[in-house]
Amino acid sequence: MMHLKNLLNEPSVKVVAVADANLAQLSLPEQLQAKVYDDASDLLANPQVKAVCIFAPTNAHEGLVRAAANAGKHIFCEKPLSMAADEAVSLELLRTVKRTGVQLQIGFNRRFDPQFQMVHDQTAKAAPAERQVVKITSRDPDLLPHALIQKIGGLVFDFTMHDFDMARYLMGKNVIQVFATGSTLIDPTLREIDDVDTLATVLTFEDGSLAVIDNSRRAVYGYDQRVEVFGSFGMVKAENTSGYTVEAYTDTAIELPKPYPHFSSRYQSAYQAELRAFAHAIQVEEQVPVSGIDALMAQRVAIAAMTSLHTHLPVAVDPQVPVL
Repeated sequence: MMHLKNLLNEPSVKVVAVADANLAQLSLPEQLQAKVYDDASDLLANPQVKAVCIFAPTNAHEGLVRAAANAGKHIFCEKPLSMAADEAVSLELLRTVKRTGVQLQIGFNRRFDPQFQMVHDQTAKAAPAERQVVKITSRDPDLLPHALIQKIGGLVFDFTMHDFDMARYLMGKNVIQVFATGSTLIDPTLREIDDVDTLATVLTFEDGSLAVIDNSRRAVYGYDQRVEVFGSFGMVKAENTSGYTVEAYTDTAIELPKPYPHFSSRYQSAYQAELRAFAHAIQVEEQVPVSGIDALMAQRVAIAAMTSLHTHLPVAVDPQVPVL
């Protein structure tokens, strides 16, 4: 619903159709003037539809992307492309997209966050070899239901996937090794679905530079998102943000505002910007800014991280971008 409202408020986009399997349970926005379907195949058969945005649970991404590509529709899809622990599934999907000649943009929305973009632009002035360490902190405000986790992927595939992409985006190079270690410090029952709630990951890039990522399912103070890039040029970092900037300094304490409570408020502008960028790329026939290859490279790291999590050993990652 958040994405639909963003699309309705984007002047460069006309929403002509909406499909949702749970249509009866939705309260659609009053300003929506579009055909409404309970089956995505009916939407894909609509000749008015030139591009589709896929905001379904992760376990539906693969089938919907394939169907949309075969229908000749340009595609925006939330990450990742697939929950498969084998990148061959995503490779086959990307080849289908290429064969049908449509554009595919992946929803790595954090690339469009103004603060993270500024860190990227500042550090991109230095050569990749000068970027030595990237530190990323991503902590959710609270636990997710087990049933939802099983639809969207565990901590690594759903949550840390963003961080894997952000590390590659900020460092400008590919990963060759992953070491991940995790625990169930908040909800021990997550072991029943082979998940963790606390995770630390070290990535090694092609030139030996590093990424250090820490994740948690519960930060009692709100949604915590920070990045730092360090190198021979110095350091550039983005601290966590809140809805206001007022700080109170007294003789007894310093009071700072709590961070945003949820991803939808923290990344509101980023979600809007990624959809605007997708629409622009389609309209002017340019390459979309975040491709299916970007999704594949992050998924490749996630697959290795899951193996490392189970074996307690570093796992090698192929840094070569595949040829479609």
